[in-house]
Amino acid sequence: MSLAFGILGFLNYKPMSGYDLVKAFDSSVEFFWHAQNSHIYLELKKLEKQGYISGETVMQEDRPNKRIYSITESGREKFLDWLAKGEGEDALHFKSAFLMKVFFSGNMPPAQSAAMLRQFKVQCESYLRKMEAIPESIDSYGSDKEAYQTMYWQFTADFGRRLIETFIAWAGQCIETLEAIS
Repeated sequence: MSLAFGILGFLNYKPMSGYDLVKAFDSSVEFFWHAQNSHIYLELKKLEKQGYISGETVMQEDRPNKRIYSITESGREKFLDWLAKGEGEDALHFKSAFLMKVFFSGNMPPAQSAAMLRQFKVQCESYLRKMEAIPESIDSYGSDKEAYQTMYWQFTADFGRRLIETFIAWAGQCIETLEAIS
């Protein structure tokens, strides 16, 4: 249900289309909550059916019509209740297929493991460069928000940057260790 709460959270700031929500997820929370377009649109239908959001079709001449979604009062209540109480989320446990592969990599040659880690490191470095656009995104999306609201956005962006930097340093150390035994 966390995707639903993410959607409700964005709609709590302002009405948005599905496309706007996809862009919002991609430009702000992607490093800790990746959401595919199809999942967002599916969740929008569920939330509307549950009465947590309402949608209005906007006719367009040059482009296909679009649907703009707004949070309802019951949706806002549900969202704020989730913020206050949560669903018992466990912030310290997460799943990573990549780390599962690293754990069992003793079953392949160290050089192959080092190559896998080099690829991971390159992906992390690329992602870190992509994250450089987040402050601009915060400024853009937060232009009509109070500073205390966007401060939390910056908190999560800082967490993400530090996390990716840690991944890069960790991968570098692992590669060095593997190269030393090869």
